[in-house]
Amino acid sequence: MHGVTIIFICCVAIIVAVLLDLNTGINAAKKNREKIKSRILRRTITKIIDYLRVLVFGVIIDVLGLAFPWYNIPYCAILVAVGVVLIEAKSVLENYQKSKSAASELPDMLMDVIKAVTREDAQRIIELIKADGDNKTQ
Repeated sequence: MHGVTIIFICCVAIIVAVLLDLNTGINAAKKNREKIKSRILRRTITKIIDYLRVLVFGVIIDVLGLAFPWYNIPYCAILVAVGVVLIEAKSVLENYQKSKSAASELPDMLMDVIKAVTREDAQRIIELIKADGDNKTQ
């Protein structure tokens, strides 16, 4: 019975990992002022289903492993779940870096240039942006 509990925990871990990736992806898109499309949200559901399918294959291997007396927990299901969580963790880190990149500040800078009343104001803002970029590279 403890094997079923472990498999359930693996399912929950996979779903939570995918939802965390979705959350960080939405936050990064908002930060970069990108549109959030329903296609991306649908892709998340498809991703969860695909990952759970792979987990089912792991469970099938684990059921075959029950023929051996030393095979007492669902090793393959655990390996699949750990692999999925690691993949999603990498994606979360990528989304975090995307939200912290200098490109996320670009829309605000461009709006300042557009809102400039005179050509001199626009030129002054552009010079400030250049100076800020030079300071960050040093």
